[in-house]
Formats: sequence, C-alpha cells, structure tokens
Amino acid sequence: MAMDVDDLPPATNSTPSLTEDLRHDTPRFADLSAHFLHPLLTQAITDDLRFQHMMPVQAATLWELLPPNRRDCLVQAKTGTGKTVAFLLPALQTMVSQKSPASSTVSLLVVSPTRELALQIAQEATRLLQRLPNYRVCTAIGGTNRDKEKIQILNGCDVLVATPGRLVDHMSNEHISNAFGQLDTLVLDEADTLLDMGFMPTLREIVRNLPSKERAPRQSMLFSATVMPHVSQVAGLVLSPGYKSISTIPTGATNTHEHVAQMLIKVPTFASVLAGMVSSVVDEATKHENYKAIVFAPTAALAGFYGHILSMVPGLPQISSLQSRMRQNKRTRISNKFRIASSAILVATDLVARGMDFPGVTTVFQIGIPLDKQSYVHRLGRTGRANAEGRGIFLICEAESFFPNSALNQTRFIPHEASMASGEEVHHIAERMDEKEKIRIYKSWLAYYRLHLRGLGWGKEELVSEANRYAADGLGSRETPPIPQSIVQNLGLTGTKGLNVVPDKYPS
Repeated sequence: MAMDVDDLPPATNSTPSLTEDLRHDTPRFADLSAHFLHPLLTQAITDDLRFQHMMPVQAATLWELLPPNRRDCLVQAKTGTGKTVAFLLPALQTMVSQKSPASSTVSLLVVSPTRELALQIAQEATRLLQRLPNYRVCTAIGGTNRDKEKIQILNGCDVLVATPGRLVDHMSNEHISNAFGQLDTLVLDEADTLLDMGFMPTLREIVRNLPSKERAPRQSMLFSATVMPHVSQVAGLVLSPGYKSISTIPTGATNTHEHVAQMLIKVPTFASVLAGMVSSVVDEATKHENYKAIVFAPTAALAGFYGHILSMVPGLPQISSLQSRMRQNKRTRISNKFRIASSAILVATDLVARGMDFPGVTTVFQIGIPLDKQSYVHRLGRTGRANAEGRGIFLICEAESFFPNSALNQTRFIPHEASMASGEEVHHIAERMDEKEKIRIYKSWLAYYRLHLRGLGWGKEELVSEANRYAADGLGSRETPPIPQSIVQNLGLTGTKGLNVVPDKYPS
C-alpha cells in the first residue's frame, strides 16, 4: 500500500506522542540543518510538523545515527517518546543523499510487529517526505491485497514498512527480493514485542533474504522498550559488531509490571465479548498446569454472569465469583478457598484489585474496559508478584479501543487474535438464563458504560441502542428489558428513545 500525504489527517492529530513531555533544553532540529540534514527534511519537521526541539530520545540518538556517523545502534526507548522520528530522520537523510526517487530498489526497510504500528510509521515517513514527494512510501502488511502490494513495490518503493509474515511472503518473489539489493537502512521497531510474538525465526529468514553487509553495507537499528537477553540475541543477528547501546529510560523508571506480558484481544461487538472471554479462558487453561486466574468484570452483575457461564463450561478448574453484593462471610470463604488453591478461576470486580493477596495467580483477565488506568494497573498487579512470572489478558470490543489507545498508550501490548469458537455454546447458555437476571445485567451494563460516553464518542441514544443490541445478541433477550422509571431518572436518561420504561413497582 503506497502512502500519499494528501490522504492523511492533519499532522496535529497524527503524532501526539512527539509533543509529550516537551523539553526546551534539548537541541533544536534547526541545528541539524547546516551539516547533517537535508533542508527540505528540516523544513518538513519544523515548519510542517511544527517540532522545534528534539525529544530526549531524538537528542540522544540522532548524532550517532545520522550521516556521516551512521552507527548501528540498539536503542532502549518507551513507546510514545518520539522514537519513530529518531530512526526515520537518519534513514531518510541517507536515502535522499544517495538515491534517486522511485527507483527499483528499497532504501529503508522498517519491520514492525503489528499492522497498526506499521501504518503509523508509514504515515510519519510520508509526512517527513512531504516536501520531497517523488519518494514513495509503501507498506506490506497482513489483511491487505498482496498482489497490489507487489505491484506498488516493484513500481518503485523507496521506504517499505512491513510486518514480518507478509514481508517474508513477498521476499519469496525473486523480483521483490532483488529490490533489497542496495538496502541502505534496516530498522526493527519494538524488537522486544517482535520477539514476544514469536517472530525470531521469521526475522532470521528476513535477514537471510537480505544481501550480506559485506556485499552491500547498510546501517541497522533496533528500538526496544526493554533490553532482555532475547533482545540481545536479535541484536547479534542484525547489528554489526561494536554496535552502540543507548538507553533513554532513566534508572528505576521501568514500570512495576514490565515483566508481566500483556496481551490485547479485540472482538467486533459487545455481544461477542462473552464468546471471546470463554474461548480465551479455555485456551489458557489447556496450555498451563496449575492454572490460577482472576477474571475481572466491570460490574457485580457482569461478574456473576461471567462466572455462571464459565461454570457451565466443562474441563475448567473450579470457578467462583466474588462481588461486593455478597455477605462478608461468603466473600471471606470464597477468598480463602481461592487463596490456598493451586488451580482455580475467580471471577471478580475491583473488590479484589487492591489490598488482597492471592499467591500464585498466573493470569489476570480484564474483560471490558476498567474504570480508569489505575484500576487496570491494580488489577494487573494481582499476577507477577514478587518478580514471579505472570500474564495479563485485556479483552475488549472495537468500540472500547479508545481506552488502550489513550489511558494505556505506553503499555506494550502483545496483539492476539480473538477466538470465537465458544460462540454458539455460550449463546445457548445465555438464552436459557432467567429473564430477571438478564434485566439485572442489562441495567448494570447501561449504568457502567454511561460513565464512558465521552471516550466511546456516544450520545445517550447511541448508548441505549448499543445496550439493546447487547441484550438481544449477547443475552438472548426476546424483547428490550424493562427498566424502572427511577433508575432511568438516576441515569439521566429520561426521555431517551429506545428504553422500555416501566413503573418502579414493576417486578424485576
């Protein structure tokens, strides 16, 4: 997919991360112009993108990465710190100083772990090249037309941003493989995520398909939020001996739960969350012995609902639910039983997110968005305690994507495909539930997501419409669940179309 700057949104909406934590004591981009940077690249970043001062990661790396130094570097930098510009500017400077635009060879190859990140990088490259429009930026990512990508690459591609699997597919074509014959720069972005997703064999194959550095010298860069032993292995694969290591993360600034792998699973709709949850829990339980998990739900009614559904699924460890509505003695009994268990699943609300210690929790599921970032962090903190291993799985629907994109924009999620294998089974279980319980869940869902209207970008009518769709498709309700007038008033939904409002004394 070729990128055209005219197709992109305004720069102020595309690169918010580059304006965060702006420091005015770092060097100015204009300082590079005289000897290091093409004037049109300088104008693009200062006049068009309106970035005057370098972010710390840029100030720490650009002098090493830009010509004439062009050192191979392993850079430790968190997401959202301006690292994309830190590797793009040196690579683009090399390209414009050595290569005619739209020739038959690729100058810069960027390998990204996800499609979304690849597209974001390609957009940044296109913006930086907007005053040099003859240079072409292309992407090669899964889920798109492979033949169209092939044609675009062969018709002249100067910058290629790719995901590993699709890149290897293209490299099997001799003509595309030859396009890397004069590669100037190779970048692996989010190298730790690439490895966490199991791409090391694919990365080896990519390097094998590139010309040797002896035959065609190139600069290589690795950017990673962490530098664990497995990242050092890939550094040995792509970087030249004597490469420079640069860390832009202050000592002691690493996140408390950085050692906990965090997966992000997205399903299409709120109604499909249940099937995605059951499939994920079953998948994790079958992979691990002594499986001890906490499944967090947004509300007590949803926690009870999820617990009921999971208890009907064969082959899972013992299921229990813990909610604030329970009597204290029952809560204590359930807590103690789960605490001493070696293999069990607890479905709970934020009641257990803070101040409760459950040893040996291997996995934390968060189903639906939490109330805020702090809630997410505290929930995740139930696993991986005392530097033990742990996993976090965050399952949301597409409408909830705003939360990880904003509140958790510096969290290194490992994207994971959703499985809906349990869809038909759980739908039948939900359909057979008592109608009064469905009404409780519906009211609870409506009240909770009303708190997130701004993030969801909904008005009140859209909230009600989505709640009704969830009741029909997710709960199997035959009609819109009734909701008492007083609750409608308390929710501020009086007069909102789509509600089935009933008198307060209506049985529910």
